[in-house]
Amino acid sequence: MRRRLLLRLLPAALAAAAASVRAQTRPQPLPPPQLPASGRGATRFLAVADTGSGDGNQRALGGQMAAVHRRRPVDLVVLGGDNIYPSGDMALIEATFLKPYAELLAAGVPFHAVLGNHDIRTANGNPQVAYKPFGMKGRYYTLRRGDVAFFMLDTNGNADWQRQLSWLRTSLATSTAPWKVVVGHHPIYSSGLYGNDPGLKAKLSALMRQHGVQLYINGHEHNYERSKPIDGITYLVVGGGGASLRPVIATAQTAKAASVFSFAEIEAGPRQLSLVAWDKNGREIDRAVIASR
Repeated sequence: MRRRLLLRLLPAALAAAAASVRAQTRPQPLPPPQLPASGRGATRFLAVADTGSGDGNQRALGGQMAAVHRRRPVDLVVLGGDNIYPSGDMALIEATFLKPYAELLAAGVPFHAVLGNHDIRTANGNPQVAYKPFGMKGRYYTLRRGDVAFFMLDTNGNADWQRQLSWLRTSLATSTAPWKVVVGHHPIYSSGLYGNDPGLKAKLSALMRQHGVQLYINGHEHNYERSKPIDGITYLVVGGGGASLRPVIATAQTAKAASVFSFAEIEAGPRQLSLVAWDKNGREIDRAVIASR
């Protein structure tokens, strides 16, 4: 409660501090493309959430995402929920999805989304599930790209958790993918406004740890945060996708945090799962190896 109060009372000071940090950050060029030693190509994807503002910040991020794809092509884009503000109304799909990502869509890059709390305000999100460009096979589903298996969840309060957890347990246990990535809208570990979620942790963390998940991606918090590995899992908040930003205060569990419009570029090779995060101006804000084999 004290953290939430502080975050509400000090947005101006925190924004100034974040600006100071960003001013000290210098962009670094992407490394040149390299084939892994095994000769197999890496799987590359972008991750972003809380995107559906339809404003200039989202469009700027969409342009930077397209620039990353031009430099080094990506295989897919993961959308971590709250795809259409304020209430998931598909009448706004042009402004909140088709225009910001026009270049990526024209290049044939597939998108795969999960539902956020704003998305279910219209017909419980069913129109988004049915919208083919969002790449949703259901309210929860799996997909495989190269060495990466994605487990896409509905983390909303009205989700069918009994069936979903049974499905997730079986899907994780039977997956042979070297890299396992779980995507949900709500945070498990966060240093932002909502903080850590003990209920979601109880549902998911032990199960993910048991089956070797290396990365959990979420939004809901309107900022960027990468945790230190917690029981072998990195928790990545990519909620700076276009919605109005909120402050974040780094804690002991934080490896990197910034209140900035941003997205993550993730590469899964045979030996490493690595990340670079970019802001809406194309400046690098984070770089890390998430896991190694």
